[in-house]
Amino acid sequence: MAELLAKLHDEQGRVTLPGFYDKVRPLSDREREIMSRVPFDEQAWLAGPAASRATYGEAGFSTLERTGARPTAEVNGMWGGYTGPGHKTIIPAEAHAKVTFRLVSDQRPADVGPQLKAWVEANVPAGIEAEVHTPPGGVSPCSSDLDSPAMDGLLRAIGQAFDTPAEDVLLTREGGSGPEADLVEALGAPLLFLGAGLPTDRIHSPNERVLLPMLHRGAEAAAHLWRELARLPRDSR
Repeated sequence: MAELLAKLHDEQGRVTLPGFYDKVRPLSDREREIMSRVPFDEQAWLAGPAASRATYGEAGFSTLERTGARPTAEVNGMWGGYTGPGHKTIIPAEAHAKVTFRLVSDQRPADVGPQLKAWVEANVPAGIEAEVHTPPGGVSPCSSDLDSPAMDGLLRAIGQAFDTPAEDVLLTREGGSGPEADLVEALGAPLLFLGAGLPTDRIHSPNERVLLPMLHRGAEAAAHLWRELARLPRDSR
């Protein structure tokens, strides 16, 4: 099992499932330039939100790009054999592992399950039987259109709430789980994200927080956004 999981990435940190990157929408030079301007202290991030000592990921991409804009595979856990107190010199009869994949725009969860099953079948040693369970579901990824008129309205709304020129509002990609892709597909509407959190808010941690001044500014930006959207031509909303 350890050898199998080690093969999940190559020496460049890329996921080795055949076809995994076929539908990945590449980052444009413009997106990469915008993300490069986002203030980011990697050492502070490691010591704080990441709770780690070193970065790792796909070669050729920054830490921000790896964590928010490129697809990933994670080994959540592995177990097998006897793990209780004392000595038991046994050879485990079976081993288990749980893995997840974070996808990016144009990838689909329904494609990854078959890719994983085919990859496992091709990589298990002779004499080993493998079962791959891929529960139905998963969340389809999506991303906002930087050239959408609605995006311009969002930047103006944020600028008004935070007392800064709209052109100085920076953008980044962020991983998460939600129904946005389904809503975009069903409604044909532009996708906008308006967040008021900080990297130090420790989202989903036991000591998660939200700073009230940020929450108030976010609410103000949302109010400005409705006005900005109302000013757009009807066919661009």
